[in-house]
Amino acid sequence: MRTVALLTSALGCLLAAIFAAPAGAASARLDNRERAIVHRINVERANHGLSAVKPNKRLSRAADYHSWEMLDANYFAHESRNGGSFDARIGRFTHKRALGETLAMIGGRCGHGSARRIVGMWMNSPGHRDILLSSSYSLVGVGVRSGSLGSTKACVITADFGSKH
Repeated sequence: MRTVALLTSALGCLLAAIFAAPAGAASARLDNRERAIVHRINVERANHGLSAVKPNKRLSRAADYHSWEMLDANYFAHESRNGGSFDARIGRFTHKRALGETLAMIGGRCGHGSARRIVGMWMNSPGHRDILLSSSYSLVGVGVRSGSLGSTKACVITADFGSKH
C-alpha cells in the first residue's frame, strides 16, 4: 500500500512538472497595468452596450506566458515560438469554447496611462476591435511584459479572451 502511495505521489509530481508554466512565466495575478487594461476594455464594451469581461486566472497565465515568450524568443506574433497556433497555446492553460487574442507593442516601458493608449490602438484596428467587442467572450486574461525586441526597449501586451464554457 505504501508503494502505491509513493508511486501515486511521484506520478503527481511528474505530471505537475510537465504541465506547469515554463520558467519565466509569472503568476496569473493581475498587476495595476493589467487591471487598467481590463478596465479600459470594459469601458469600451459598456460604450457599445456589452457586458464586462471578467479577469480569468488561466487566461491571464496564458497571456503572461505569451508576452514573456515573445520577449524571450525575440519575436512578435500570435503564433508560439514553435509555430503553434494561439488557440493551441491557450489550450495548454484552459479549455474554452470560444477564444480570441489581441497583441500590442509600444516602445519603452508600460507606464502610467498606457492602458488607454493600448486599448485605443486595438479599437482603431478592425480585427482587434471585433475581438474586444465580441459578445462571445465573457472572460479575459492580460499579460504585460517589458523587455527588448531586437535592440529596442518594448512593452509587449497579450490579451486572451474566452467564453465561460
